[in-house]
Amino acid sequence: MNIMEFAQLAGVSTATVSRAFHEPDKIRPETRSRILALAESVHYYPNPSGRALSKGRHDVLGLVWPLEVEGAETPFIQRVLAALSRQLISHDLDLLICPVDRSQPNSLEHAHRTLRRSRCDGWLLLYPRHDDPLIEALRTSGKPVTCLMGQVPACPAWKSVRLNQHVWIEDALRRLHARDARRVLFFGGRPGEPDNEDRRHAFLELVPRFCPHHDTLPAWPATAEVVKPRLRGADAVDAIIGVDAAAAHAAVHACRELNLRVPADVAVLSIDVYPDQAGRELSPARFAQPLDAMMAYAIELTLGLKNRSRTFAPVPVDEPPSFTI
Repeated sequence: MNIMEFAQLAGVSTATVSRAFHEPDKIRPETRSRILALAESVHYYPNPSGRALSKGRHDVLGLVWPLEVEGAETPFIQRVLAALSRQLISHDLDLLICPVDRSQPNSLEHAHRTLRRSRCDGWLLLYPRHDDPLIEALRTSGKPVTCLMGQVPACPAWKSVRLNQHVWIEDALRRLHARDARRVLFFGGRPGEPDNEDRRHAFLELVPRFCPHHDTLPAWPATAEVVKPRLRGADAVDAIIGVDAAAAHAAVHACRELNLRVPADVAVLSIDVYPDQAGRELSPARFAQPLDAMMAYAIELTLGLKNRSRTFAPVPVDEPPSFTI
């Protein structure tokens, strides 16, 4: 059944049918309810190809998901997808996922094919990289690209949604200074990733005002074994700022394995929360990324409803007592 046949069956115009499905604010609620009930009874839904031709868009957004950064099992990507899903529902949009592991040639080839052949209205590029091998494929796709958690200077036309890293890092350093921390380590980070580089640069810019001795330890993955040597000896650190919640969680485990108390012996701070194996939320964080607001703005950028990149401030969160400083 096509839209003309259904409209005749419903006794309304094709425009009214279209509004009932896709523009509910332009139709009376009782009319929409009647049309949707009839559609369900006869198993009708508008043809997406026809809708794309008439509207000039597919109502589908693509997400480039970097598996080498955030695998399906990581808590943060699950939160990103949850926030993105909520916003897609509110805009009545579908999601096309392009998973890619840039370390695997066959995965990169698949991603290039997906970017060339997919019918979507724009791409959300999660955790862009300066040397990203997908840049050219995204450029030639001819679709808008919005970078999430970073930006690509080589592509000035691409908009970005980022986090203000200075807010949470300065708060962490102020708290460490108040407890007289002497040696602070900034732990974790993926080389070449703008989001992690922004965090490291913010730390290096701010830390001289608060702590006399400091260092950085880039590592990916950031594990307890990597950070343990910095917790031993005469030059052992007494405070760690994790580049993210996973790095902080690894630092906490390293301290526990070395019988160091957190935060009495070593303060561990970061952003966001991280569940342990028992499913409890563990985090030495006072701030979180406002993912719902960031995803909503990214979608509007990609659809052309907004036209400027934006940097979001982290939002305060409740802090578990065991990590209070």
